[in-house]
Amino acid sequence: MQGPSFSRAPLSANGPAYVSGPQPGYTGYPGTGGHTGLPGPAYAPVHSDQYGPPYEGSSPGTGGSPGSPESPYSPDSLGGSPSGDGSGAEDQFMDKDYTEYTEAAGKTGGSSPIQKVDPASGVSVRRPTDLVCVLISLVYLFGMLIFLAIVKNASIDGRAYSDVRRLSHGMDYQARLCGVDDGVQERPFVFWCRDDPAQKDFSIATTLNLKHPVCVEECPRQSGPSQLGPSQVECMMRPQGQGPAPEYAIQPVPNIPGGQFGNKENFFLMFREETVYATTYDSQLLSGRYCVPTNETLKADVLAFSGPLGLERLHKGFGSFKDCWLVMFFSVVVAVVVSLVYIFLLGSLKDAGNVVVCGCLIAVSIFLLLVAILLFMSATYGSPIFSRERYMDLNIFFKRVSEGQALIASMVCGCICLLLSFGSLSFFTNVNGHETKMETLIEASWSALMHMKSLFFIPPILAICKFFMMWLLCYNFMTLVSVGMYDDYRIVVEGELFAGMSKNFYFDPMMWWGIVVYVFGGLWLLEIFTSLGQFVISWCAVIYYFTSKDEDNEKVDIRSVAWKGLRIALLYHAGSIMLGASGIWLFRIPRMIAWIWSESLPHKDSNCGLASLNCCWEPIGRCFDACAGSKSDRKKAAGKWQSGDSLLQQWSKDAYQDVTIRTTHFFPAKEKAQKFIQSQSKVSKLTGECRPCTFIGVLAGGIAGFVVCYCTLSFGSIYNDPSKSGFIMDPLMVAFVAFFLCCHIAYDFCALLDHMADSLLYCFAYNKKFNKKTVDRFVPEEIQDLIGGEEIEKLTKPQHSWTGKAQPDMFVSTWSKKIHHTFHQWTQAGHAEH
Repeated sequence: MQGPSFSRAPLSANGPAYVSGPQPGYTGYPGTGGHTGLPGPAYAPVHSDQYGPPYEGSSPGTGGSPGSPESPYSPDSLGGSPSGDGSGAEDQFMDKDYTEYTEAAGKTGGSSPIQKVDPASGVSVRRPTDLVCVLISLVYLFGMLIFLAIVKNASIDGRAYSDVRRLSHGMDYQARLCGVDDGVQERPFVFWCRDDPAQKDFSIATTLNLKHPVCVEECPRQSGPSQLGPSQVECMMRPQGQGPAPEYAIQPVPNIPGGQFGNKENFFLMFREETVYATTYDSQLLSGRYCVPTNETLKADVLAFSGPLGLERLHKGFGSFKDCWLVMFFSVVVAVVVSLVYIFLLGSLKDAGNVVVCGCLIAVSIFLLLVAILLFMSATYGSPIFSRERYMDLNIFFKRVSEGQALIASMVCGCICLLLSFGSLSFFTNVNGHETKMETLIEASWSALMHMKSLFFIPPILAICKFFMMWLLCYNFMTLVSVGMYDDYRIVVEGELFAGMSKNFYFDPMMWWGIVVYVFGGLWLLEIFTSLGQFVISWCAVIYYFTSKDEDNEKVDIRSVAWKGLRIALLYHAGSIMLGASGIWLFRIPRMIAWIWSESLPHKDSNCGLASLNCCWEPIGRCFDACAGSKSDRKKAAGKWQSGDSLLQQWSKDAYQDVTIRTTHFFPAKEKAQKFIQSQSKVSKLTGECRPCTFIGVLAGGIAGFVVCYCTLSFGSIYNDPSKSGFIMDPLMVAFVAFFLCCHIAYDFCALLDHMADSLLYCFAYNKKFNKKTVDRFVPEEIQDLIGGEEIEKLTKPQHSWTGKAQPDMFVSTWSKKIHHTFHQWTQAGHAEH
């Protein structure tokens, strides 16, 4: 008996509604002439702007089970087994929970199970996943807000526990903020006095009193024959006491007999703290807040690791996050523009995409080489190209540390930049000559993007969200690192503490636990936006792939699909996205290291593109093969990390593809996704083939943001003038944060090509396993070219003439289901009798 036809009504902003069977007035897809060219029942979209399999709500199919002759999804129409897979391999990949969910567990009696999986594509309807993770995330966020509120409003002995002004101003010997607190409002700079106030020569200072700094109106300095700044300042001298320093031991009193009031022995202690006016010395301004000696020996004492500005400057540098966000926003805009241009050139130039990648690699290599040369010139202080003064202005290390320390730092960083430059060139030699597959995958991704143009709006939206999230995270981070307490008892006498004139502020070490939790939480919050973008791309890839091709064998345009995917992600899968984001960023780092180790190091077959230079590059590759092993050995060693059973590989964006298709929770999805990928050898080899494009695009966006941010902060008069309110103490720290943020943003743009290609390959692997008879109906032309047209043609034609024509009762699965339902009915009947 012929099963009833039904219409599948469209649901809110989700995949398309389908009409099964011939419909009156149906002429097929727009521009197809009414012919689908596909076996089985025709599928016509009720609305022309909705495509793909059903994704939300329950299926109304009640005209029989998928394996029964009465069903409109019969094996004859689909060309597969009664379960609808077409390959007989579905059960190998279906976990128990998912099977029970899709087979409508709990239905009894004569009614047949409700079909909840699209039989042609295998895509499930929507259901919420990992909801408990949403609750846990909200608890964490609420707890962190309470924690920050307590820290900001707490006080100890009437003094604020946290004050971000401590990060942008120095303190004197009384722990007063220079330029802020009462008594030193007009003295914004920190100065270290002479250790011996008897010295009167302005140009000579033997040692400094590093324990008791003072606030001054201006740094004392020598300009030609005249002296500028204060000639004398009020300095806190070292504690004076009777007895050997620094303990100042208590002395017994010999002329007073003991025994009075039960005393056995009498002691006395004379201890004195005082301030005196001491002659200043020649100094220079450092970081806009500190007056350090021009004498290199004394300057090294101040900047030493154990000195007052050793770790203090790193701590104070966090105060630069207060007024840098206009420049940071401009850096983000530059990174967005660079990333858009990059992916546009890769996608639109098609076969020339490899030229873009290699060109960016060479540009990065040259840039790093020039930086290395500039740093190595510190040995001659810039000679013969620059004058000494000009070079010291260009080299950032001479602005931060003493000359001796700057020379060492310049040489070390120069070596690092040289190695990175060499590594970029090595990466180029590995990419060159292996670009064919990468170009085809990029072409497939670009073709999908051209049919779903709304996807181009997602990365800029994520960039704005990440910018404001980073702003919020950095501003509250300043609150945490500015906490501390005051020590009024600085005089030590034989182990006992006494209060005096001097005071000291110190960071509360217990806050380290809060900072660690906060930093990990902040990285997780940033990764949530990245994971959201990856999920939307996976969703759009599924919609695109499982939309039938027209009569010209081309995909049709799909409007507003990105906004629908964004809605689905937030409405149903926010928990899975949050759970995945908690670990994907952590496992991405070693996964990238493993990939670079196995793919990017030079080897004997590396090709730089010029035959005349290959003879020079081959010995370098052989040296690496001798030291690190051949490329095949390295790939075998890294294969343990990159296998589907490895946590490093499972905690990746591939899990979102399984969440999208099968609507499973993240933990089973991350395992199933790798099983599907590994089950198809060609898909496994092609997955990640576009990773070089992402690697270079991320570096290009990050470097662009870093250069713009650092140059603006270093040379802009608003930010490098200590007298201005917007002064930035440490532009280098801000530039590194800009680099990290811009890399994060560029990664979202590159995912449009990289992750889209991987998602299309995954859809093909799933399609082949679930229902191989519909592969030719869905697979994009570019993926078909990569996999091979002959192989796909074999999937659509049975190898034997009787394949797929067996009656449903000949399958064990049909009998097992009947037995299960019969036994269930008997059980219920027995309960009813009792």
